[in-house]
Amino acid sequence: MSARADILAGKFAKSPAGSAALTKAGGVGAVATLFAGFVGYANATWSYAAQSGGQTAANALSGDGPKSLACGTIREALKLMLREDLGLTDVANADINEYFITKPGLECFDPKVKGNLGNHGSQNFGLGCHFSTHYFLSTGGKFYDPCLMAVYSGERQPIGQTTKLVTGCPGGLRSAGTGKELVILHLLAGRTLPGFGSAWEILTPKECKTVLAKNELAWVMNDFTVKASKVF
Repeated sequence: MSARADILAGKFAKSPAGSAALTKAGGVGAVATLFAGFVGYANATWSYAAQSGGQTAANALSGDGPKSLACGTIREALKLMLREDLGLTDVANADINEYFITKPGLECFDPKVKGNLGNHGSQNFGLGCHFSTHYFLSTGGKFYDPCLMAVYSGERQPIGQTTKLVTGCPGGLRSAGTGKELVILHLLAGRTLPGFGSAWEILTPKECKTVLAKNELAWVMNDFTVKASKVF
């Protein structure tokens, strides 16, 4: 059977991931039932990749077995099914096109993917996903996010904290929060994690002074947000 057929048959709808998705989607109705079957199948069968690698939504649905899907691709696959199998005409894209850290509690459909953000010196990067973009969709006044197995009432609900590029830095240093809550996110060059081509560590102002190179520390200390927070 194809992935589409298995999803419509609810093959994994009663799995833990599928059951949780059904509850998040309201528990009843055609959309909730499809979302449960879709998320359950994705959780059991597909893998997450930051880049699509040429995989299309149509191919993912027509094939069977393991596939690696990016966030945009899995969104497109769900969109196809909502439009073609349920006949919905109000399905629209919901995109976040800025760097942000996901809210606590949001989990990727791929159980191997735990996130790409961790504290300095830790080997645990499960403090969230630091995304530069994120794709999900809306229908019926709700927002369905198959990548993070979630349903929202607003399109900015996945955002736990936005991050800003440190002034003057070409990349690899971003700030999050303000005042005493301010931290610096530092890209770990060459480090990859399941599902991600990048890994970020969280630095406190004190850690910045001992971890960062001289030029990096200068960028941080001259950043407008950092100066306004008065933490150095």
